[in-house]
Amino acid sequence: MKIERLINIIMLLLENDTISANSLAQRFSVSKRTILRDMDSLILAHIPIYTTRGPKGGFGIMDSYKFNKRLLTEFDIQNILIALSGLSEFTADKETALTIDKLKSLLPNKMNNLKTLIDFEEIHEALSAAKS
Repeated sequence: MKIERLINIIMLLLENDTISANSLAQRFSVSKRTILRDMDSLILAHIPIYTTRGPKGGFGIMDSYKFNKRLLTEFDIQNILIALSGLSEFTADKETALTIDKLKSLLPNKMNNLKTLIDFEEIHEALSAAKS
């Protein structure tokens, strides 16, 4: 869906200095031309996108652009990440991975490497054994 892709692009731009159109196209399984149209849409929506040329060039977002992150506390985000990590153990869903990336971008850098402390595979095996 286009709106989800646009939101995901914004989140990625907030996390990284610059991202190339080719990288975005590969990540979202769309053409480079689609990404260029998406960038036009973001610019029309007054999102402060800039471009840089060269081998390390790509799209970026102005440092002054910030989201309101007060909706969820760090503790809330950690709990959601733990739950989603458990879900991703059972599904190879690309959308779940994108959601996890979005939530990680809301955490301070020191917490971006949050590790799941629960091994959901062991729980799944125990539940399966109990049903037998």
